[in-house]
Amino acid sequence: MMINWRCAAVVLGLAGAFAWSAAPAAAQGVGEAGDDWPRHNLDEYNSRFSPLAEIDRSNVGSLELKWSMRTDVTMRVGEVTPLVVDGVMYFHSGSTLFAVDGATGEEVWTFEAEEPFTGGGRGPAYGDGRIYAYGQTIMYAVDARTGALVDSFGRDGLLRITNAALTFKYPDTYPPDIDPLSLGYMMTNPPAYRDGTIYVGLPFSDSLLPGGLLVAADAETGAVKWVFNSIPQGPRDTGWEIARDTWSGPGRYGGGIWTQPAVDAELGMVYFNAANPSPNYDGSSRKGINLFTNSMLAVDMETGELEWYFQTLHHDIWDWDLVAGPILFDIEVDGRPVKGIASLGKTCYVYMLDRATGEPINPIVETAVPTATDVPGDEVWPTQPVPYTARGIPQQPFCAIYPLITDPELAPRARQIFHPHSVNEFFIVSPGLMGGANFGSPSFSPRTGLLYATGKNDAWSIKVNPVGDTLEPGPGNMGHFAVFTEEGETGMTVTTTVAAYEPGTGRRAWYTEIEGLTNSGNMVTAGDLVFQGAGTGHFYAFDAATGEQLFQYKADTGIRSSPATFRAGGAQYVTVIAANTVLTFGLP
Repeated sequence: MMINWRCAAVVLGLAGAFAWSAAPAAAQGVGEAGDDWPRHNLDEYNSRFSPLAEIDRSNVGSLELKWSMRTDVTMRVGEVTPLVVDGVMYFHSGSTLFAVDGATGEEVWTFEAEEPFTGGGRGPAYGDGRIYAYGQTIMYAVDARTGALVDSFGRDGLLRITNAALTFKYPDTYPPDIDPLSLGYMMTNPPAYRDGTIYVGLPFSDSLLPGGLLVAADAETGAVKWVFNSIPQGPRDTGWEIARDTWSGPGRYGGGIWTQPAVDAELGMVYFNAANPSPNYDGSSRKGINLFTNSMLAVDMETGELEWYFQTLHHDIWDWDLVAGPILFDIEVDGRPVKGIASLGKTCYVYMLDRATGEPINPIVETAVPTATDVPGDEVWPTQPVPYTARGIPQQPFCAIYPLITDPELAPRARQIFHPHSVNEFFIVSPGLMGGANFGSPSFSPRTGLLYATGKNDAWSIKVNPVGDTLEPGPGNMGHFAVFTEEGETGMTVTTTVAAYEPGTGRRAWYTEIEGLTNSGNMVTAGDLVFQGAGTGHFYAFDAATGEQLFQYKADTGIRSSPATFRAGGAQYVTVIAANTVLTFGLP
């Protein structure tokens, strides 16, 4: 096992100036989907870059709605990115999976499980002729052509993957018939697929779960191959010797995996983000930096052994986890090829590393932050990692890190990023609970060499309820809701942001704002367009090089899903879901 000890020691970079230059490089794994959109983030790199270019900057202004499909209001499809393979579109809500003609919206087939179950999430995944969808604790595999269950997968096509992972990893602790929902486990994100293996992360840090589980399973049978715990609980867990002394007290909770992993088969690694520790705003029962929470991690795709990690936030007391990415990209820096990886958090920063080593592409500097707190027994970590550019200046964030308040009565309560919340005072801190990149996916274009981030300008104001070590694991996200007593006014107008970055230099190339708040991510195409939804129901297209707005459509309801594009019937389409309605656009 190779561990990047430089990252393990949390020595993150120097603040000096460097002479960097960046140019797009050929991107392996990017653009291979061709006419299709087979995964939530399109490909193994999570690039969200489509090679389709029929719709481009010259004609996107003439896009029109070609068809729409409204599902029953009980269907939880509002955060789903539809898949499209061979002209057929797939999307699901719990135990119901739809297949429709991508060019017309006409039904091809609909699958419904004999025993219905609920579940939302960000949509299914495709691999080797199968569609993998899921409910809260169950994953199922369906033949993409026929809509029939794949009998070899799990038990007659259904796999209780959380049960399988828990009993595989901790057979002495969890019996096979354990109810994962009673513990607080629930699935929200689709698996990654590569060469007969699916990789899926289990989230919900705030239910005080003992770590997030990354599960590798046989794509045909569902048999678990390995399980990695993002918070090692003991010597049997990979990374225990590194993480052991970064926690105080017996409880090691959090670290859920909210987003789809990325895969680099050439390097033999799977990459994923681990979320915040819990309880959220009172860290008195978990003194230390709490590894591997708020970390980017790389593990061996065959064994699950830890290769490297990089923690982006120490001893999180704000619930500012890594909520977008990881995304992989290949660039050149000073003529040298670099295999890059980026993740985005609620901190409004983009953390960009060399994915072979876990080293920062540009300096990431341990920066002094406020440490005074009135939360009994907590010890605020004195520094936090802040990305810098190649010129040695702090990275321009993609959203507000200081509250933008005009109300003269509220303005004195504003505090800078990384200021602790208080038991007795309503401080106003940016980013807010739903801020930063929460939780829309970024994209990367090998044509422009730019990485595109979606964020939110917002703030939050709470009074902390000190809980110490009194909370017990279980459903209901009590690690969040039990740890504050009330919310205060912020006086801040919430907007959504879209920003473009040069990964080789860390420079923010352009930035724009749109009205409202959304969890929608973006996508970029070879037509040099960036598409983005908004909570107001607006759907936009921007020039990928400049950020100029080129297209706008207004849906009847807000958009929280991330868009996709595909070719069907000889034409390119763009699709996005607004609440419970699929909207599909094309040229006249």
